[in-house]
Amino acid sequence: MGQWALYDYLDADGNNIIKEWTEDLQKKHRIKLNQKLDMLEQYGPDLPPQLLAGPIAQHIYKLRVKGDVQLRPLLCKGPIDNEQEYTLLVGAKEIQSKLNPPDAVKRAIEHRQTIINDPSRRCRHERVN
Repeated sequence: MGQWALYDYLDADGNNIIKEWTEDLQKKHRIKLNQKLDMLEQYGPDLPPQLLAGPIAQHIYKLRVKGDVQLRPLLCKGPIDNEQEYTLLVGAKEIQSKLNPPDAVKRAIEHRQTIINDPSRRCRHERVN
């Protein structure tokens, strides 16, 4: 366990959308994603700037996972404890310098607000190997 806690966003039905997104990735991409999440958990905001970009919008950051597929999960500090946790809000990829899905940032902002209003709409990060 690192110094920073990681959480995943839960939809209205209690589904972990980050886990579902990760399960759809190829194994080699999941391995890279897990390496970056391990670093985030250990170093938090002290990650090299090339790995954690932002804020790109209202309190939203993107984790840069490079490879033949550019993974860009969107996350925020907190939002319950901004000094010790991150919450993964939306799984996204970057294709030709554009996020996919196109509304990923808008959804991330909405998901962050949902968690602020109802902290039960997230769970501890579920690692997918």
